[in-house]
Amino acid sequence: MVFVPDASYTDPSAWRIAMDASGGTLSMTTSKGPRLLHELPCFHGSFYLSPVGLLTGFTLQLPLPVCPSWLREDEAPVLFYESVDLEAEKARNQVLGNARLRLGRRETSAAVSGLCTEVPVGHSGRAYLKIVLETVFPSVSLRWPSEAWQRLRPVTLKLFTEIRPADAPGTQWTVPEQGGW
Repeated sequence: MVFVPDASYTDPSAWRIAMDASGGTLSMTTSKGPRLLHELPCFHGSFYLSPVGLLTGFTLQLPLPVCPSWLREDEAPVLFYESVDLEAEKARNQVLGNARLRLGRRETSAAVSGLCTEVPVGHSGRAYLKIVLETVFPSVSLRWPSEAWQRLRPVTLKLFTEIRPADAPGTQWTVPEQGGW
């Protein structure tokens, strides 16, 4: 994993998630290759970094583009996605672990892999972190997305974002309300 020499990454007020550089996709594997099901233009949550800048976990909420018909009225159409025990792999900048995904009252666990790398910025700029996460989960466990679970196909969730210094130019974001698990 990458070592981030800038100690400001240990201070949550010194950095921010760059929502203008964040997003994700949901796709399923078909006989012809991956098929995009949904784009996820935004998510809310937190990334956990060790004092030296290693990605150790995350807790995210992904608003769904389509609400499952089986979801109860008191349940938000949000996919909760978390992992708190990511471990560095032998390959530089890679992490592996287990993720928990929850939609309404349905929940599943799946392996998660990730990449977290420091991106240098010129002579005068401070470096930032680029994060990419990928999880393949059984759609039948969540009964979502319907295009996949009706065919008993696994779904690939890919997310990407950047963690930039708080004083870097770009779009600011507000912290959303957090729901309990």
